[in-house]
Amino acid sequence: MKINYLLTNLDFLEYQLYTSSKSESQKKKRFRSRYIVFILYTLIGLYFAYKNENNSIGGIIASLGLLWFAFYPMYAKWNYKRHFKKHIEENYKNRINKPVEIDFDENFLNVKDFTSESKINGTELKELIETKDHFFIKLTTGLSLIIPKYSIENQTKLKKRVTEFGAEYIDELNWEWK
Repeated sequence: MKINYLLTNLDFLEYQLYTSSKSESQKKKRFRSRYIVFILYTLIGLYFAYKNENNSIGGIIASLGLLWFAFYPMYAKWNYKRHFKKHIEENYKNRINKPVEIDFDENFLNVKDFTSESKINGTELKELIETKDHFFIKLTTGLSLIIPKYSIENQTKLKKRVTEFGAEYIDELNWEWK
């Protein structure tokens, strides 16, 4: 089985967003940002309400905290996406719209791109993650291969072939960036 394709900015972006959404440290960071700012604004609002005996300033500041808490998920979604777009433009600019070829042998994956050629032992395949538009083949080293679905004629054959190597299949068809 041989797959030829080009990787676009959107392919790299979806991979970055997916891995970020599954990262425990990123989840904790977003959680802390949302709650700590909310708590700080609320405490400052209560302090001003108590100190000045004027509840309006304290109420305004506490309301800002509530607004932060309510709208932070939308802000974080936009901000992370913007950050990863810049990261991709800066770090992957030489890999965008360049041909990639993956050839499945009996025991190996042969991967070629414009700069290198790699022979990956099939036992090094850890996970096959399927999203709505992509397959991500995660290796035991932590690296991943990004394969856009539009480039695959027989997706069932790919899933079967990769899982035959011992990779765990992970269904993330309902995943979306939040």
